[in-house]
Amino acid sequence: MSIDHPVPVTDDEAAAADADPWHPLTLEAGEAFAARIRALGLDLDPAQRAAVERMTAPARLGWYLWGPVGRGKTVMAETYLATLTGHEVRRFHFHGFFRALQRELFGAGAGLVAAIDALVGSAEALLFDEFHVHDVADAVYLTAVLRRLRERRVLLLATSNAAPPDLYPDPLHHHRFLPAIAHIETELEVVPVGDGLDYRTVAAAPAAGFAAGMWTVTPVDAAGPAASVPLDPEGVPLAATAVTAEQAVFTFAQLCEAAVGAHQYLWLAERFRRITVTGMPDPAVIRREPLARFAVLVDVLHDRDVRLDVQADGAPDRLHAAAAPPRDLPRTLSRLRLLRRG
Repeated sequence: MSIDHPVPVTDDEAAAADADPWHPLTLEAGEAFAARIRALGLDLDPAQRAAVERMTAPARLGWYLWGPVGRGKTVMAETYLATLTGHEVRRFHFHGFFRALQRELFGAGAGLVAAIDALVGSAEALLFDEFHVHDVADAVYLTAVLRRLRERRVLLLATSNAAPPDLYPDPLHHHRFLPAIAHIETELEVVPVGDGLDYRTVAAAPAAGFAAGMWTVTPVDAAGPAASVPLDPEGVPLAATAVTAEQAVFTFAQLCEAAVGAHQYLWLAERFRRITVTGMPDPAVIRREPLARFAVLVDVLHDRDVRLDVQADGAPDRLHAAAAPPRDLPRTLSRLRLLRRG
């Protein structure tokens, strides 16, 4: 199946989208959003206050909030959605959305427009959290998704660490993402939250979930082969060293050096409340592909609030010294710094 699916736009849909420059939900939600932000009692810095002020004004299709990790982008987006009482809203992490889209396309055999409509359902507002694209197929699909949301007048809030022009930096295929970038810059209000304190680093560690985990620096055990408990996430065979109802334990080789991807990590996050990774080498000496997989694993487990415990022959900051660190290194490190140190 080709990834270049055309998305038809009828004259009526185009006319409806252009008839009113402002999305109706943004006309009614601005003051309520500002009031909810004030009620949270947050100590906002100047850049965050400027972002909140921008979001109290009307928008054409929605907002694209971008900036460094830990700057409150998701809190702002969620608070805005909370003002839309009486309207259906849906929330997606980027990995999860495209996993579901591919299921509709290739599993259910739906066309692209039908697949998008099935995921959006009757939602009037949509959140895309952690907006980032590293796959050329997803880049093409995203253009179609953004166009369809415009046609349906679905309010969109997106959070990202990157400004729109910096999305999908792969020089070989960046041109295929240019229509999506143009759509974001034209249809969404692009709102920077600016540099500043990473507020994740000052929050108290919770008793459960991702941040309850621990990063332990310990030499890699060079003993014999690890035990093998077979799993079959998304049809991809995967071996674990131990499995219980709540926890799965893997070596780094099993989970990140094998051909495992976001779909399989999502499958694990749906079934276990704790993932333990043992035998991770010094992050500075790990190759590009395993490090990229590890960064995706961290993304998925953090998003699903699944506890992560890591036993590694080096601290997380050693990722800086890797020959090919993950593309979104600041986000990965911010999340790993939430883990306690053992």
